[in-house]
Amino acid sequence: MKKLFTLVCALMGFAGAANAATVDDIAVLKHSYVLVCDDLGARPGKGVLFGADHFLDVTGGSTATNKGTADLSVVNEADDNHVNQYIADTYGADYAGPHYNFLRLKNAQDVIAMKVTAKTKLIFFLQGNNKSGTAARIPKIATDAALSNALNAAPGADFPATDAGFRYEWTAADDGLIYVGSYNGDMFVSFIIVEANEAPGTPTVKMGEQTFEGGLWFREVSAKANPYKMEGSDEAIPTIITYTTDGTAPTASSPVYTAPIKCYNDMTVKFQAYQDWGMGADEGFICDGADNEANVSFSFDAPAINADGANITITSTYEGAKNFYSLNGGEAVEGSAATLTESATVEAYSQIVNGTYATFTTKKTTQEVYVLDPIKAKQTLTVSGNIVDNPEKKADTDPNYIVENGVVNHDKKFFFIRNTSFKVVEEAEYQVPAGQQAYLMMSGDIITFQVAEGDSVDVVVTCSKNSCKTITLTDEEVDAEGSKVANDRKCFINVDGTNYSAVDAEGNEAADLKRNPDANIVKFGLGAGTHTFKKYSGTGNILVSSIEINPVATEGIATVKTAEAADKALYNLAGQKVNNNYKGVVIMNGKKVLK
Repeated sequence: MKKLFTLVCALMGFAGAANAATVDDIAVLKHSYVLVCDDLGARPGKGVLFGADHFLDVTGGSTATNKGTADLSVVNEADDNHVNQYIADTYGADYAGPHYNFLRLKNAQDVIAMKVTAKTKLIFFLQGNNKSGTAARIPKIATDAALSNALNAAPGADFPATDAGFRYEWTAADDGLIYVGSYNGDMFVSFIIVEANEAPGTPTVKMGEQTFEGGLWFREVSAKANPYKMEGSDEAIPTIITYTTDGTAPTASSPVYTAPIKCYNDMTVKFQAYQDWGMGADEGFICDGADNEANVSFSFDAPAINADGANITITSTYEGAKNFYSLNGGEAVEGSAATLTESATVEAYSQIVNGTYATFTTKKTTQEVYVLDPIKAKQTLTVSGNIVDNPEKKADTDPNYIVENGVVNHDKKFFFIRNTSFKVVEEAEYQVPAGQQAYLMMSGDIITFQVAEGDSVDVVVTCSKNSCKTITLTDEEVDAEGSKVANDRKCFINVDGTNYSAVDAEGNEAADLKRNPDANIVKFGLGAGTHTFKKYSGTGNILVSSIEINPVATEGIATVKTAEAADKALYNLAGQKVNNNYKGVVIMNGKKVLK
């Protein structure tokens, strides 16, 4: 009999990125365990332990809910590569119903790690995008994160199609740390069943769902006694189980398990099996190594943040919960409502008092709340900061200098700025304007502003000329490498998910910083709405020295020439020809049009 744990959200124990775990923190899988991947809710993230700390997300990655499911209670009579009778008999009752092939593993770029004992069997249920033969996508199990020293063979020419619910098994030869990625690309996993090589008589332990009853939250931990068999003998000796709830090892004098244990706070319940000769537990009849435990923890959903202009309310679904919120990473204060004086990232959580047993803290949630005036007059954002020696410099490739106290100078009435990072540009030929060294890195959602209904603005973004990864390559080198490298030396600004670049006289893209000396100045128009500058993912981090936002005048617009209007050419309000990607007020056929 195997001891089984079910992973549910309450047991994930995710660590924050600031406290990233390493393989040294992984708990050894000395007991059997079932990881239900779609119970995770989301990918844990790089450096995060999950599954009662038995698994480490080494690289981070993604998840999916469109890759089919596995149901461990339904036997596939026609194909033993899926759920067979053993799986259904052993796991079907506890894991009935469809579960998504949820957790993505991909070659060595998308890897998890665990520690197993010798003779442990791992059973994966997965979807490998229906690939078969040598292209089949199955787990690649190795002793290193790069998966260079594989412990299992690659799929052969006759390997069956890895469709939804495909079963793959592997048995560990030795104790040790293993890394799991995949052969041949994306693979999506619904279950990882760990059948550990357990000591005879080890009790089966199961944890119940988080339950609210009689005004209290609790979880029940149950144990099942399994017979003890000596090696080489068919005689089955019954066992008796003792337990503790304080994390200490049970002894013969500890309480004897007779019924499920109700747990009202986080705790570790440990069990120990003894041979039962009708005289109760006795240290002389301990079943060596036949111990087990359940790490009980509780998890509660975050409250909801609702914003109505500058007014926010925090609402929890849990009766009697106390709500807390913080602004822009500041100290949390108790409260369920507030009126903001400026834009902020609001973080909220709740506390739940569980009688006299414990006070639980819920998950946290964040929401950006904008308190902005629409732009009605020209606004200019500039970058400044102190240039200091890089204390982390260890190699010639590391920067010599970093920006200290970097700032985007702006008016908070009109702009919400967050997630800023800065970089130094030393080379004079790349500095724009001349002499500027501190630049804003466009490394995420950074700047948000608003344009009122019926209005539009022209935007001018000035970048450093070394914004792109391949700026130092010659045209010949770029042409030899192909289009990908060519794109990597182009300067794009992304707003609301749309990429903008410099344009030539015909209104066509002129983004190549080597071929077009003015490509670092990007001009475009925007209409009414809330707009956010984002990272352009096609190159390195674009470095920005300044941003100008100019409201568009609506009077005194000259009519374009009839001959040019006839071909439906577009012009901005300065009379410059633009392409069809331009957004804002344009002149077409002699008329103002808002695009």
